[in-house]
Amino acid sequence: MSSARKTAIVTGASRGIGKQIALRLARNGVNLVLAARTLEAGSSRWPGSLEETAAAARALGVEATAIKCDVTRRTEVEELCKSALARYAAVDILVNNALYLGPGNYNPFLETAFETWDRNLEANLMAAVVASRTCLPAMLERKRGVILNLTSVVATMSVATPGALGIGAPYAVSKAALNRLVVALALETRAAGIGVFALDPGAVLTERADHEIRTGRRPSIGVRQPMEIPAAAAEYLCCQCPLELSGQVLVARELVDRFNLV
Repeated sequence: MSSARKTAIVTGASRGIGKQIALRLARNGVNLVLAARTLEAGSSRWPGSLEETAAAARALGVEATAIKCDVTRRTEVEELCKSALARYAAVDILVNNALYLGPGNYNPFLETAFETWDRNLEANLMAAVVASRTCLPAMLERKRGVILNLTSVVATMSVATPGALGIGAPYAVSKAALNRLVVALALETRAAGIGVFALDPGAVLTERADHEIRTGRRPSIGVRQPMEIPAAAAEYLCCQCPLELSGQVLVARELVDRFNLV
């Protein structure tokens, strides 16, 4: 699938993996609609902003629109996609990267508030459902498109005990449900030439992860790989759309090694 003059929505694009994916797509000539909560520099305790990502993308020769969006709010996700469709008529690539990693995510089950469950399910599952449902009709009409969902190894296995800095049930359950969504949606869209993928980035040293590890808010689980690994894997899936892999949960490091992507 040629990515020239195509349009992508990338959520969680103010920093981290989302930003790196966005810039990879920009280098392939893809126009961008970028979403996150941090619109302007200095408005978050974390480095990075949508405006900075958009500026970097424009320097690569593509159009880039920054839209403030909280993926725990369904109406904002829907409006994000409608704005992209109004501007470009279709979204060729949808990257559901944003996630919820807020207070309570590392708590044991009995210490986890229902609000934490709600936020994880909204951000990590329902945002992808809403965005896919909004963007998919135009993809089906054109018989082309990619829906890429960032998942996690914790959907199938635990890396540490909750309460001892291990991730809790809400995040893991929401990512497991996202994986199942990928399988189900791929069955309905493959014949139309639309690829639906789940990408496990692995343990990645993002700006936020680096800060939280150094301050003891997140477990250090050994060697973390650079953001270029999942970004390169995402670039391959979005720009090549290998339909034989549609519906699968793919590991970034394995894709990079298999296809010599870095």
